[in-house]
Amino acid sequence: MGIIAEFTMTADEFVLGDALLVPEIDRIEFERVVPARKSVMPFFWVWGTDFDEFEYEAETEPEISKLVHVDSFEDGRLYRAEWSQYVSGLVRGIKQCDAVLLSGTGEKDHWEFEIRFPNKDDLTDFSSQCIEKELELSLERMHMVSPPSNDRDIGYGLTPRQRELLTEAAKNGYYEEPRAVSLQELAEDFDISAASATGLLRRGTHQLIDSTILQER
Repeated sequence: MGIIAEFTMTADEFVLGDALLVPEIDRIEFERVVPARKSVMPFFWVWGTDFDEFEYEAETEPEISKLVHVDSFEDGRLYRAEWSQYVSGLVRGIKQCDAVLLSGTGEKDHWEFEIRFPNKDDLTDFSSQCIEKELELSLERMHMVSPPSNDRDIGYGLTPRQRELLTEAAKNGYYEEPRAVSLQELAEDFDISAASATGLLRRGTHQLIDSTILQER
């Protein structure tokens, strides 16, 4: 049985903090795991318009020794970065506790993380490490992850917020053509930004596909 915990922290407590504060950058989003070794190349999406300023700020940060623009899509760019020897305390703590970063999303002045821990002791150790490193990390919510007992009880690995938003989106006609409710309206109902709603829906959809269709192959 595992535990998924959701945390928030200010922009300057994590890597790319200054880059996240660029006015024309809306969101930075890591996928699944943020590696904690120099030899591993993490990928992340950046959404916004002023990518030149973002790249300048990112390349001056001590945690990143190399930044490569990999691909572009509408108002987003995919980057690959190599960690330098200065690894963020949060990333180091995740690795030492055998935890997995399911998602890491930065918006304006803060970061949101979904981290999966093997058990409660690992979560406690992680929290203690954050306190020792003087990281201002706030625990917003957490829930236990248990194996399903039958097909009807399958949770598909969704977090509570992903499940709730996906359910409401379907009930209110977000997936209909034309849409009966907009993304902005969904976001306002959940008191989150449109960018956060987009991330939750995308990650939730990816998890559903990974747990259902891809398991049939």
